Amino acid sequence: MNKKLIFTASVVALFFYAANLWALSPEIRFDMLKTKLAQQLKGQKYGEALETMNEIKSLGVATPSSLDYFEGKALFETGKKYEAYEKLEDYLAKHGKKAKYYNQAIAYLVKAEEVYNKEKQKREQERQVNIAAQKKARLEAEQRARRKQEQEALWRKEAEEFSSHPVIDKEFGTGQMWTLPVAEQYRDNPYLLIKVYGSAQEATDFCQNLNVEGYSDWRVPTLKEFSTISGKGSKFSRIKWGEKPYYTVWVWGSPEFSKDKGKFAKDKLYPIQNGQTYTDRRDHANIMCVRTDSQEKFDKYFRNKTTVVKHKGNKIMVEDRYMVSNSENYFIDPSVTFDRAVSYCKKLTLGGYNDWRLPTRKDILEKLPCHIAYELKFLKDDPLYNKIWYGSSSFVNKRKGYQDPSICKIKSASKTDHFKVRCVRDVGEKKTDKGKKTSPQKDMEGR
Repeated sequence: MNKKLIFTASVVALFFYAANLWALSPEIRFDMLKTKLAQQLKGQKYGEALETMNEIKSLGVATPSSLDYFEGKALFETGKKYEAYEKLEDYLAKHGKKAKYYNQAIAYLVKAEEVYNKEKQKREQERQVNIAAQKKARLEAEQRARRKQEQEALWRKEAEEFSSHPVIDKEFGTGQMWTLPVAEQYRDNPYLLIKVYGSAQEATDFCQNLNVEGYSDWRVPTLKEFSTISGKGSKFSRIKWGEKPYYTVWVWGSPEFSKDKGKFAKDKLYPIQNGQTYTDRRDHANIMCVRTDSQEKFDKYFRNKTTVVKHKGNKIMVEDRYMVSNSENYFIDPSVTFDRAVSYCKKLTLGGYNDWRLPTRKDILEKLPCHIAYELKFLKDDPLYNKIWYGSSSFVNKRKGYQDPSICKIKSASKTDHFKVRCVRDVGEKKTDKGKKTSPQKDMEGR
């Protein structure tokens, strides 16, 4: 090693050894600070004196009792009268009348007492407020914890019920089974074992891969299937929209009741609100899966839903079909244009008949009650549904309009307006499986 480096290292080590050897002891340092403090007090530099006293305390050596008096005095002179009173009070409590600066301390206590009492009262009030705030915060934390436990218990219970048992339709015998839809606030239930919310593709994939109760042939419901189950069987639909459980689910469309061209197409999924019949503006919705246990029961359920209405001595057969609104089923027919209504009735085959038509003005005025819905036995709908299209069969007077149930009258309308559709046929015609019977419907085509 270089001799010069060795010499330098030795000098540095010796310097630090000497510095430690020559360092002042705490006692000597105390004497120096005591002298400094006396000068500061004499010069009335009370702020600096307080700093010096703090440095003296940090030495860890025994200090004279008079230091408490001088600290109280310095605190008073720097405007800290509350702290000064406490320090001087402590000084007198320790030494009593034998205290060296007894009289001086008493004088300062008298001068600081009024400020001290006010500040003491203020601090006590603040302390009580803080205690109350802490107690409130503690109670709120306990309540939050309790609510969280209750919510988790509810989630676990609902998750078990939702995941384990699909609903079987025993009321109407449609031969269908379906998983329970959940309301919006339950879609984030962390304990659900199966998916309940997602995109259209996620809904399709999920239902196709679902295996519940030993069945694997689940699928997203069609508009027709959804009409028989919406609003029923869900224990989790607790958000209310009016008086009805509210949720939005993915549903395959159907061209039967399209509002406009391309809406409700049968090969496309739509988010349908169970209390309405419009497509929600969203790209995610709740997922409901269905399966048909008996296609025969399902077909039979819809096959003969017709009703013969007797009114003013006349008889007329009315389509008493699905997709209406009542206390148990919350799906409502879309409103359609006149041409769509005519087309729907022309193509309808129901009850073994294919000669259905749109009601004429004469049917509305003479053969159908104003509140036709109340005459129908199958899924009776609400009065607002009675705004149904009618059309004229006359080549001379090609009028069209709708029935207004609020005044029990008919009104004219434009082809572009939207109203409900309920098809009718004349009673007494024979059933037919092929071809179309000549009827007033033929004269309304294309209007």
